Amino acid sequence: MGLIEVEKSSLALAAVQKARTIVIASHIDPDGDTLGSSLAWALVLRKMGKQVTVYNQGTLPYSYEFLPGSELLVDQLPLTCDLLCLLDFSELERGGKDLVVWRGYAKSLCIDHHLTADPVADINLIYSQACATGELIYELALSLDPDFKLDVAVNLYTAILTDTGSFRYSNSTPSSFKIAGDLVRRGVEPWSVAQHVYESQPLERIKLVGRVLETLQISDSGKGAAVWVTQAMFDETGTNSEYSDGLVNYPRSIAGVEVAFTAREVGFQEYKISFRSRGTVNVAALAAEFGGGGHHNAAGCRLQGALPDLIEQVFAIIDNSLSESH
Repeated sequence: MGLIEVEKSSLALAAVQKARTIVIASHIDPDGDTLGSSLAWALVLRKMGKQVTVYNQGTLPYSYEFLPGSELLVDQLPLTCDLLCLLDFSELERGGKDLVVWRGYAKSLCIDHHLTADPVADINLIYSQACATGELIYELALSLDPDFKLDVAVNLYTAILTDTGSFRYSNSTPSSFKIAGDLVRRGVEPWSVAQHVYESQPLERIKLVGRVLETLQISDSGKGAAVWVTQAMFDETGTNSEYSDGLVNYPRSIAGVEVAFTAREVGFQEYKISFRSRGTVNVAALAAEFGGGGHHNAAGCRLQGALPDLIEQVFAIIDNSLSESH
């Protein structure tokens, strides 16, 4: 039995069946889950004869260009639609400024798995127990098209693979592996997906990693670590924010570090903070203190101020959280 309650599933599927035109929105700075889920959902709905727009305010990251249906992504919203689907986020702000002010939809559906979700949709399928939004889309896809093909399977596998950290994170569950097994049975080649996502990096990305690792700082306790990336680093290496995905895994991999974060410059003295925890500290709660959110082991927020001060401020909170937990 899946995670989605029968009543909520029925409401969502009824809304989908009734709608003729559907917009699927993924969040800004898109990752494998929001993109894989959105494209899988779009392919299922298109097979049903729906007119589907897959919207993202940004650009498609290079590591996900291989995803079937990626050519469907657009950065412009239509005038109207019958149903708006928010995938992997529930606050309109996460979809970008254009989505916030858009009022062209008759009904909305949110499909998400984030702990701090504050739902705004008419119908909300939000289950923090899910390893990824892709797990929820898998359930819905089985209801609408039990024999879905390889194009849908590749997208769902990518969603689950990336959000579980290649099945390394604590959100990897028996269900994660069961679903992955079914997707492989449908034709997904794990090595092919992994190669596209993790082992097809442009040279510029490696140069950026080198610059970022030079910024490494460790907290007084030795249990917090941070790196940062500035616009100047992007300019020097010919990269942009898309190339910064996954940088936080470097400081987190240091022996003894319990919480790591990256600070990415997004404006004058404004930084996007991405937290990762080994499990001792709930970084979703930490991020919530700054108006952000996420999961127990992966969360984010935005901070303003001088970078050295911000890093010391976050380190102090991390070290204090760790001292209280012992």
